[in-house]
Amino acid sequence: MSEVRFLPMDGRESDARMDDLLAPFKSELVFRERDLIGLKIHPGEKDNRSHLTPSELSDVLKALELPEGRTFLMDTTVLYRGSRMTAPEYVRLSREHGFVPPETPPLLVMDGLRGTDETEVSLPESCSTRVARMARGFGDVDWMIVVSHFKGHALAGFGGAIKNLGMGCASRGGKLFMHSNVLPTVREDKCIACGACATHCPVGAIEVDDHAILDAETCIGCGECLQRCPTGALSVSWNQASGTFNRRLAEYALAATVLCRTVLYVNLVARVTPNCDCMAGEERPLVADQGILVSADPVAVDQASLDLVTAAPALPDSGLGEEAGPGVDKFRIRWPDTDGTVQLSVAERIGLGSRSYDLAKV
Repeated sequence: MSEVRFLPMDGRESDARMDDLLAPFKSELVFRERDLIGLKIHPGEKDNRSHLTPSELSDVLKALELPEGRTFLMDTTVLYRGSRMTAPEYVRLSREHGFVPPETPPLLVMDGLRGTDETEVSLPESCSTRVARMARGFGDVDWMIVVSHFKGHALAGFGGAIKNLGMGCASRGGKLFMHSNVLPTVREDKCIACGACATHCPVGAIEVDDHAILDAETCIGCGECLQRCPTGALSVSWNQASGTFNRRLAEYALAATVLCRTVLYVNLVARVTPNCDCMAGEERPLVADQGILVSADPVAVDQASLDLVTAAPALPDSGLGEEAGPGVDKFRIRWPDTDGTVQLSVAERIGLGSRSYDLAKV
């Protein structure tokens, strides 16, 4: 059973309380003179309003007292068109979101200029994935601390430490592999030929005539069209697709810990939106802000985060309805065909961590 420390958001946040939250882990961080320390984060897509903020990250940095000059932020490029498809664009966007010295350390893009700088990591027989394609830069990091904003996700159910590890540390080829079974189909009787799917397709895989036409060879399985379609004309076998996606996600998360010495996981359970921070715009949170969870176990910290959101009542303006009361998985109501607990069960089975935990409230 893993320990998860919990700092509730009850209006009494302070540097002293953050110090108390992280003190047991700080003593384990004994760095050599030339060690490099990377914080794996997600600074948000352009115009996203719910992502981890520089001030929230700065609170973690101050409490851990990480060495200046050898501490930096890390992430990888993405599959879809936008402001994070190449390293220069990504660095510029992170600065626009406030991730700049001296507020935070600089951001380094770990999979190269275009996401193709990768290395292969062999996985144990307990995994269906035999070799994971990971961003090569993580192999040069001596210590990795994973700081995640906990929120919903259309394919994963929810995203926390496991998703930050699995998807966030993969190369572009690895991301394509994880998405490869998410291929939508078009119901012509429901399609109104509005073009929303084609407009938002990151790779131009959709054309619209009398109805939308999908090119399966070009499709990367990102699911963007599914979320944009106003009539539900685009669909996918979610039970199969989501299960495979979550299994691969957990296996890639294990590969990240093989590639890099990962020692600490911090989950911010606040602004818990139904969608990932890869989505632009501002969404209404599902529940009230819960707090900050910290553990040396990524599975335990995600399980504890999910349990907090499940136990909390839905906010009146969340759009979930009266059935989303305490004890109900809010993410399953928003994404009924996606079971996020698959990533937890697979991660536990392959040895990434434990779903059993002791919660120590600070």
